[in-house]
Amino acid sequence: MSKIATLRIPDAFYLLILMWVIQVAQTFLGFELGAYGIVPRTTGGLWHIVLAPWIHHGVWHLLGNSVPFLLLGWLIQSKGRVLFWEVTLLLVIVGGLGTWGFGSSAYHAGASGVVFGYWAYLLADAYYSRSPKNIILATVTVFLYGGLIIGLVDVRPHISWIGHASGMAAGVLVAKFANGVKVKPAKAG
Repeated sequence: MSKIATLRIPDAFYLLILMWVIQVAQTFLGFELGAYGIVPRTTGGLWHIVLAPWIHHGVWHLLGNSVPFLLLGWLIQSKGRVLFWEVTLLLVIVGGLGTWGFGSSAYHAGASGVVFGYWAYLLADAYYSRSPKNIILATVTVFLYGGLIIGLVDVRPHISWIGHASGMAAGVLVAKFANGVKVKPAKAG
């Protein structure tokens, strides 16, 4: 079998295609799906947690998320395909719950929470595991997207900084629990 035959398209690519199909449907077919974003502290918004990452508020929004989603997702999948899906699912749910619980009353949509979650997961996984491979992946992550941290202080009204922060917190939590790190109780004193 040749090397080319063994190359696998990362699953993040298929999710990205899904996002672009949804965006094309919104842009050219007149579907308006933004109302399926997370609306914090509402029952409907809670159900939209699993839909919100795949819906974007315009082509520019999706363009901004596309490359980091694909590259960071691919870095995670390089550690295992099942791991990629587990991490992605947990980031969508945990990050979405954070956005739902603490976000402003608006429609929060887009993959940036997952992107921030991937970023934080890769860094935290290296910290908790101390594995040489994970440290290399974290170094690549910082090299490619070290400036992503600035997204936490972007408080413009049309930016869901709480979605970014929730995704990042979810990434750290997922890495912590994936590595079996126990939370040490505080000493009484």
